[in-house]
Amino acid sequence: MENVEPKIRPLVDALNQTGLVRTFSSCEGHFALEEQTIVDRNHAEVRFVPAPDTSIIAVEKLLASILLRFKSKHGLIPVKLTGYKLLTPIDEKTVEETFVLELRPFNRFDPPDRKRSDVDRAIEQTVKLTYEV
Repeated sequence: MENVEPKIRPLVDALNQTGLVRTFSSCEGHFALEEQTIVDRNHAEVRFVPAPDTSIIAVEKLLASILLRFKSKHGLIPVKLTGYKLLTPIDEKTVEETFVLELRPFNRFDPPDRKRSDVDRAIEQTVKLTYEV
């Protein structure tokens, strides 16, 4: 992936280095008022699909491992880490399956600089957990 924003790059790299997934889209999050658009940008995320010859079950286990250890190691922190499978209809017969790992500030009313620092810290913690898998 070229043009990966610098604050999310470590997580993109960690996920790709598992060998289980191939990332194709990411966003480090944009919290300042002037950075807002019609699309919600108040979160960071990485989107990915299974790497060639990798089962969906292996990717689900990776995601579950990261999510469970994030919660157990860090308890209540000001960022909610969520993983999910996004199903997108392409045509009448095709549904695209994409995995998403999302980091969203818990309090949407926090100031932008607070949300930025909280998400940056959560990205660092998620990177460490990904390398431990």
